[in-house]
Amino acid sequence: MTGVVDNTDKLVGIFTDGDLRRWLEKSTDIVSLPISKVMITNFVSSSQNVLAAETLKLMEDKKVNGVFIVNEHHHAVGALNMQDLLRAGVL
Repeated sequence: MTGVVDNTDKLVGIFTDGDLRRWLEKSTDIVSLPISKVMITNFVSSSQNVLAAETLKLMEDKKVNGVFIVNEHHHAVGALNMQDLLRAGVL
């Protein structure tokens, strides 16, 4: 999972390995496309102020395997995936 930020470091999009696979199925010319054309702008993120269990519930509800953790300015401060939560014993 890759985060895309604007010039103020606000998280504005993400691009995952799943997105890459889907784009490669459509076209092999992905190299010439700007990230703004292929990134997901309607993504799930979680606040750094919530419990890991709440982020897990959000991920389960939205059926995503990973999320960026953001601060009050929507700047990415970290990321979590299901494997992280499993290793930490949250699952």
